Amino acid sequence: MSRRIKTKKVRYHYPHRNFNDFRPGDILVASDNNSALPPGLMGHAAIVINETTIIESVMFKPYIRTYPIASFLREHPLHAHFRPRSEKVGMKAKEIAERYLQDYNRNARTGNHKPSFSFAPNIPLDDPWKSVYCSKLVWLCYKYGPKIKMKNDHFLFTPQDLDQVLSKDKRFELLYKHPNFIFYIDT
Repeated sequence: MSRRIKTKKVRYHYPHRNFNDFRPGDILVASDNNSALPPGLMGHAAIVINETTIIESVMFKPYIRTYPIASFLREHPLHAHFRPRSEKVGMKAKEIAERYLQDYNRNARTGNHKPSFSFAPNIPLDDPWKSVYCSKLVWLCYKYGPKIKMKNDHFLFTPQDLDQVLSKDKRFELLYKHPNFIFYIDT
């Protein structure tokens, strides 16, 4: 049985932040998480599929799911919001995310929850079926959709890597970053 950790509800004021401007393929990267770790050590990431919904990978079943953007923002106030400059690129990544979720759900209906959530270092990043985690899901959607391969500097492709790569990639623009967003470890 999975147990959801309760988080304290915090209200933030975001000057110049439009919480209604989400498009398919947008990437949300958080430097905080729902575990007991302090912010800046392990984050979370998700891909936007429409103006209200993301697809994300989580540590409990279902390992891949849709989730309201509003809930992601409430649970992860320390986040960054990136957008592909090309709408076509965003749509291709979103289509892969939806197809991946459909395939996962088809597997789950037969009792086969593949891919499972895992940070196993021996599973190649480009293998979509042995394991998945939040930032790997985003990486896979961009690799197999618009054919954008984001550089991985260590054994896992983490939310910190997403932030680092997207901040430097001219094909993406940063729409928002919380003033306290930070990663303390180069993973």
